[in-house]
Amino acid sequence: MTVSDSVEIELKLALPPQQAAAFLKRMARRRDAPVRQELVTRYFDTPDFALSAQGVALRVRRAGRRWLQTLKTEGERRGGLSQRAEFEVPVARSMPDWSRFPAEARALVPEALRAQLVPVFETRFERTTWLLKGRGGAQIEVALDVGEVRAGKNSQPICEIELELKAGQPDALFALALEWAGAFDCLPFDISKAERGVRLARGVDAAPVKSVPQALDDSMRVEDGFAAIVQACLAQFQSNLPGVLASDDIEYVHQARVALRRLRAALRLTRRVCVLPDELIDGLRTLAAALGPARDWDVLCGETLPAIAPHYPDADAWARGMHALQAHRAEVRMTMQAALIQARPGAWLLALQRWLLQRGWRDVPEAQRSVQLSPLKKWARRALQKGHRPIVRGARDFAQLQAAQRHALRIAIKRQRYAAEFFQALFGGRRQDRYLTVLRNAQDSLGRSNDARVAWNLLAAAHTTPHVLQGVVDRSPSGHVAAGAMGDFVLGWLAAKQADAANGESTGVVRDILKLKPYW
Repeated sequence: MTVSDSVEIELKLALPPQQAAAFLKRMARRRDAPVRQELVTRYFDTPDFALSAQGVALRVRRAGRRWLQTLKTEGERRGGLSQRAEFEVPVARSMPDWSRFPAEARALVPEALRAQLVPVFETRFERTTWLLKGRGGAQIEVALDVGEVRAGKNSQPICEIELELKAGQPDALFALALEWAGAFDCLPFDISKAERGVRLARGVDAAPVKSVPQALDDSMRVEDGFAAIVQACLAQFQSNLPGVLASDDIEYVHQARVALRRLRAALRLTRRVCVLPDELIDGLRTLAAALGPARDWDVLCGETLPAIAPHYPDADAWARGMHALQAHRAEVRMTMQAALIQARPGAWLLALQRWLLQRGWRDVPEAQRSVQLSPLKKWARRALQKGHRPIVRGARDFAQLQAAQRHALRIAIKRQRYAAEFFQALFGGRRQDRYLTVLRNAQDSLGRSNDARVAWNLLAAAHTTPHVLQGVVDRSPSGHVAAGAMGDFVLGWLAAKQADAANGESTGVVRDILKLKPYW
């Protein structure tokens, strides 16, 4: 009996299905002969998916006339790169045989769970593999998988590239992946076939991903905290990116934009300690700029205008105007998606992950390196105190602030909130909870005023642009009049909203900042 147990290091890319033929054509130029297999894989779990809940996947795969059973743990995943334990052994049939696994693998699944295991889904795909030589003498197995995952009557397509490191350093995986991300619009992809199958079997649809607290602790140095925070921001952006490119759910755009804003806030926070290369900063700016207009139009059409609609006297005219605005919003979304694809977000994500893996921030003068190695919690205290001072000054003088100054205060509050959330695990207690609540309330209040300002600017431009608000749907004179009347009404409403805010709507919420006591 042959048992393979190892730590698997692989990098996975989602390949657009329309690019599969081009990828095969590119690979045909290599001298390495491909191997093709039709693979049928059956995955096992309990009826309530207890195995997957523990981060363990059990499968039995048929390759030709052979059956192999594999047990995998979830391991560490970031930016498409994963490291996880894997136990693989031949079996005689299509059902698991626990006696053939080593004791280390059997220990991962208690006997009580083994008795409950049943087939829950399967994958069927054609795998084309190549064994390539990479940088530094690395050996890399490249697999292109094209097929589907199926659970009952439900199915999803599979089209992905897996680069598994057989020998050498992980950087060799990134070198290949970056080449293909630039050529074929690949995206780094952390979700395994097992996870996709479990979601399909449970009837759980993909959904936008919000930020989660960072797992920081007192033992960390500044550079450790920097890497963890950046990784978390990238994970949120990467998780939402497929939905931004393919889904009509506006929350994907929102959460992707939040991820990039959090990343920019983190980079600003550490700008004197850990500095990103200019080309990665430029890529970040390009991606953020592409998302901005689409999000502004989503807020206008999905939140701002629906709140005003009940107060407009002519429902039919409002519907015609909204139809025109929604058409323009769709154009903005398509423009955003085209701009994102052109910006090669997959290549940017991979390049940034590679820089993190290489610890690119360490090539700095000795004094700066000393700060990178200093205790994270002590540094976080100073950073939070530094960010606290300007928002206290702004809150104290809020009644006298002009619109531009209030906008700057809102941004300062948002940055301080992000910083407090980044370091949340380092501290604790009710004072921290109170601090975050007050900042969120102040940001939300000032944000509503800012939404009104942005909406006014969008509507003012649309109101004077014939192809947007006038004549998109109804080119008759009555349609022009209705659209113009709607625009006048909304512009007046938004101007009043901004005036209300300027006259003190946010004053009480912002002044709550003055009652806060630093918890750090």
